Amino acid sequence: MSEDAGDFLGVSDIEFDSRDDFISNIDKKYRLEKLGGGFNIIAAVNNREDPSEFFDLLKQQFNVLERNGDLIRIHTTIDGEPVYSYVFLDEIAPIFLTQANKTDQIPPTIIKFLQSTQDIGRLMLSKREIDETRKRIVSEYDNVIVPYFSAKRSVDEPITAKKRPDTKRSIQYRATDGLETYREMRFNYGVLPRIMTFECPNEFKFKIKEDGTFVHVRGGIRTIWNCLQRQIERVEEVVEYANTGSYGETESEIFADDDKFTVSKPWAVEVTEGISSKQIETLPSQLDDSFWEFSVADYYSQPEVNSFEAEVIDETTHERTTLKSKGNDIRIFPREFTDVDQSLRLYNFITDHFDADCKPKKVV
Repeated sequence: MSEDAGDFLGVSDIEFDSRDDFISNIDKKYRLEKLGGGFNIIAAVNNREDPSEFFDLLKQQFNVLERNGDLIRIHTTIDGEPVYSYVFLDEIAPIFLTQANKTDQIPPTIIKFLQSTQDIGRLMLSKREIDETRKRIVSEYDNVIVPYFSAKRSVDEPITAKKRPDTKRSIQYRATDGLETYREMRFNYGVLPRIMTFECPNEFKFKIKEDGTFVHVRGGIRTIWNCLQRQIERVEEVVEYANTGSYGETESEIFADDDKFTVSKPWAVEVTEGISSKQIETLPSQLDDSFWEFSVADYYSQPEVNSFEAEVIDETTHERTTLKSKGNDIRIFPREFTDVDQSLRLYNFITDHFDADCKPKKVV
């Protein structure tokens, strides 16, 4: 294997001072057309007690071809075909950059590593967050177009729809008037985006997907990086508060000294607009969507007083977690094997189902 195998960004033997310095280097090359071809950016979430362990975990599943400071070039093989990626290390959010095939090569390599490694997670998005990203990009670029979007609506979606709100909908749309069409579909039929492509002529073209994949197609990468950086900052806040929750043994103050019992200390998500009876009624069917990777084991609700309690099972770890409402807060009670990946999926679901402006918080 040659020394520069898989160096599709031309950064071999270069050590960068920071992640932003690395991004600036790539952005300049693409704007000057010194590089061509797209690639995927996938952010990880590192919640290890010792963040430096992330590199050691990488070495267990990938071959490290080169390391220059925090930039690593890795390699693995799928069905006899080489799969190359870069990883830029970060204490909270390492990022993967790869030209690997999104269908056959990324899931059994990068996604499998992020999904199955303890205290490592995926930076996934909610559909509402993609919609908020659309609003920000449109406000910043007057000539941006949306040449493609994929959107959906469930039968009992709590999002407002003007026409036939009880109809399940799924749409893929390709045309230069995609932005206007999406706005019409959003207003009339209450759909939200799962995938959205943004293009600004002679500047950039990229795609954002709800699974957390940011796809650079062509042009400069500064705009797509700014979108991802915003999501990284959002995730850092969620992880900070999710880590205030805990599960473990404590000594009884009533019984004998050697008697202990387990206690789950929750963290919470504040629904700033309040919890509605409609949202409570539709929560089980919405959370059962395969995208969230949960199933609802038990559910008790009192829509008339905007109260609910749900026990959910993570389909990957089979760990149970309890959600309970209290006022405008949804409290999340971790269990023994609750992980950062699970916490982020629950937060994104709450963002999607209840309120795009919901906030994580510590329970005191």
